[in-house]
Amino acid sequence: MKITQAEMIDVRDIVREKELAEILISGDDCLHFIIEMFDDQPANLKIAYHRLHLLTFIIQRKIEQLFTVSLEKNGTDLYFQGKKLNVAIATSSNNSTKIHCGINVVSKGVPKYVAAIGLHEISPKIDLEKFARSVAEEFVNEIHAISDDVTKSRTT
Repeated sequence: MKITQAEMIDVRDIVREKELAEILISGDDCLHFIIEMFDDQPANLKIAYHRLHLLTFIIQRKIEQLFTVSLEKNGTDLYFQGKKLNVAIATSSNNSTKIHCGINVVSKGVPKYVAAIGLHEISPKIDLEKFARSVAEEFVNEIHAISDDVTKSRTT
């Protein structure tokens, strides 16, 4: 993963870090969750961020349960022992919302100014495919549960 300044979505990161490097976000080995949803018209960035926070909570809980560790969550960023584990962003177009959450598998290739950690550094025995599937399945189940809840509620 190599995100140049021109490709960046997070304006705050660009302003804060533009002098540090041309490539502000990078990693040699990451597990990516890329979600595009068309169900909310017009596309709603606030709902996309609600969904990104939900995804981050799911990832946090799964890692904590799997490794019996504690992660710190700050917005959509996850940290283990003060080291950053992921990158995450949401955006919208005219007709869809998009979410990207990349979890470091290793910390190699991350910008030098970022204290980072990867899943394999927390536990080298993680089954990445099984982990990714469990996160994706739970996220989909939660989105479906929300849709079901909306349809059963009487409005006033």
